[in-house]
Amino acid sequence: MKKLPNKFALIKNKNLAGKIMRKLHWDGQRCCPHCGCIDGIIKHQKLKDGIYRYFCGNCDRTFTDLTGTVFEKSKVSLWKWIYGLILLIESTGSISAAELSRNIEVSYTTAWKMLRKIRHCIEVNQLDTKLNGIIESDEAWISHKDNQQIVLGMVERQGKVRFCPILDRKEDQLIYPHYWYVKKGSMVFTDGLISYSALGVDYTHLWVNHSAKEFKRNDVWTNTIEGVWSMLKGIIRTIHHGIKKKYLTKYLALFAFNYNNRHLPLNDKFQLLFKYLCQPRYCLY
Repeated sequence: MKKLPNKFALIKNKNLAGKIMRKLHWDGQRCCPHCGCIDGIIKHQKLKDGIYRYFCGNCDRTFTDLTGTVFEKSKVSLWKWIYGLILLIESTGSISAAELSRNIEVSYTTAWKMLRKIRHCIEVNQLDTKLNGIIESDEAWISHKDNQQIVLGMVERQGKVRFCPILDRKEDQLIYPHYWYVKKGSMVFTDGLISYSALGVDYTHLWVNHSAKEFKRNDVWTNTIEGVWSMLKGIIRTIHHGIKKKYLTKYLALFAFNYNNRHLPLNDKFQLLFKYLCQPRYCLY
């Protein structure tokens, strides 16, 4: 696909959803999800939204374009799923279940569950490469006062971001996530919180003393991660109006996905997200 699908064309021609599904899911090579065979597969029946049912001559079983994906057991039409994904990609950071519900004409509960599945697929597909270079680290309280969770954020200068919910601001909670997400030997910039001091063992650790009104010293500052917190809190406050702790990691994953792929064209970003939803081992029903 060379450009982002037109969501209004989907309304006029529902069969376009099936074409998009086959293009991004199969990429020109159909494969039986039951036995893995790519030969002897024939079209068996046409279904709604341009979806086809196929017969596999190797295992004598049938499957559809949706088998093994998030869309397979959904009662929501495929074109509405794709419409919703386009809305999410075109948004400035996220969309609410209420907005999705209005646009694709489903109940609020259905829209909320759709977004939960999307965030889940993003969460389990988060990048597994470690951050490196110059890293800015900081912790922040997220969500409403009565439901707050402290989160450690680590961001590369001009690069990727990772988040890790933690229990408190003690040394072990702030140091260990760096071993998971940051390559040893990197430069890590923080504020003057004493709990970060042990970073100097495996990293080049420099800090600025905010309590003394020092916010920048040569190339040492934490403005990037503070900007990330500002964007994240703005999205949570204005779009979602707070988040429950048990769902926080999924919202963080969506924000990280958007931030880490901010330089991608919308079409490439859409295709990447769509492929996440087509990976069967990541389905959430």
